Amino acid sequence: MGKAILRILACVAVLFAAWIVITLVGSVSQVAAAADRVYAGSGQAVFFVLLALVLVLALLPVALFMRLPAALVAPAAASGPEHDEYLRRLKTQLARNPALAGMPLATDEELAAALAKLDAAAQAVIRNTASAIFASTAVMQNGRLDALVVFGSQVHMTWRIASIYFQRPTPRQLLFVYGNVGANMLVAENLQDVDFSGIVAPVVVAVFPSLKGAVPGLQGISTLLVNSMAHGAANAFLTLRVGHIAREYCAPLVRPDRAAVRRSATLAAVGLVGAIAKEQGAGVAQAAWNGVSSAVQSTAMATVNQTRSTFRRVLDRGKGEGPERG
Repeated sequence: MGKAILRILACVAVLFAAWIVITLVGSVSQVAAAADRVYAGSGQAVFFVLLALVLVLALLPVALFMRLPAALVAPAAASGPEHDEYLRRLKTQLARNPALAGMPLATDEELAAALAKLDAAAQAVIRNTASAIFASTAVMQNGRLDALVVFGSQVHMTWRIASIYFQRPTPRQLLFVYGNVGANMLVAENLQDVDFSGIVAPVVVAVFPSLKGAVPGLQGISTLLVNSMAHGAANAFLTLRVGHIAREYCAPLVRPDRAAVRRSATLAAVGLVGAIAKEQGAGVAQAAWNGVSSAVQSTAMATVNQTRSTFRRVLDRGKGEGPERG
């Protein structure tokens, strides 16, 4: 399934590149034809000069990109000369990390302690981003805007995680991390396996008073709130998965297995989404309940005031007509 999707994406990329080339050649041909009309015989020279300039401008970023240092890729084996060389390069890279200033990195135990410190910082970024995603998407409830907010937040979160481990990550390092995150998310598990409504319903019940026999319509409001918070929990779950997958590909000791990474990221996300829903959902539900209560109270007071005003007008009219009748 994953390989088939990658082949489809590769075909789409080739088709897009071919379209760009055809468009550029057509534009260059038009400029060359215009030059030939201005000065007869110059069209061919202008065509090849502009085509060479376009090729240089297109290949220069690729050449500069290839000159950048390659991303550290852990070997598949957990021992051997290749693994020892990888650990040496990893220690050299981590030694330049200001977050690990003063920490020794000579032994494997010291390296594990340094990575644990970076892992804790990455976990904080992941949790904070997922919490913000939960609160914002549970409130906004705008499909397209929610998708843009979630995607932008996940891209920024991945960059922050890479920065924690790499400090000013190079484009090749970012490409390695983003590529692996995207490859894992393409074969994401079905979200229907997780009951997000069951996760957020206890939060709503804990905040809302008993709605049975209360003002008509409030039960529908509580159902709407559960659905909204379930939507936010689903987005938070996806964000947690992206964050944990990105963390697995930052400075690993051995090359991660994609299937194992997906499983561990899913389990970690399931374990955290409930706590985030309880922490952030209480505030969302309380704010919703306060808004509903204020609206009900305002409506009731407006009805009472309107009734009093109507009653006074009726009394005044009766007093005015009384003497005439007498």
